[in-house]
Amino acid sequence: MIFYFTGTGNSLYAAKHFDKELYSIPKEMKKESRKYTADRIGIVCPLYEFNLPSLAKDFILTSGFLSYQDHQKCRNALR
Repeated sequence: MIFYFTGTGNSLYAAKHFDKELYSIPKEMKKESRKYTADRIGIVCPLYEFNLPSLAKDFILTSGFLSYQDHQKCRNALR
């Protein structure tokens, strides 16, 4: 399960090399409830001045990744 955010298509191109199960972060952000379960969860997005785009960061902070063991560590690192 790969979530991606792309402006030019480069991140989508890269995401396709990791998994076939792809989800657009902007589309997922429109959902009321965002809880995901998978053996592996990845996020592919560009970096803007060594930081995640705000939409990708908000997605991580406001979504639930039920099988992702380091989710809390990831959320804390983004704050």
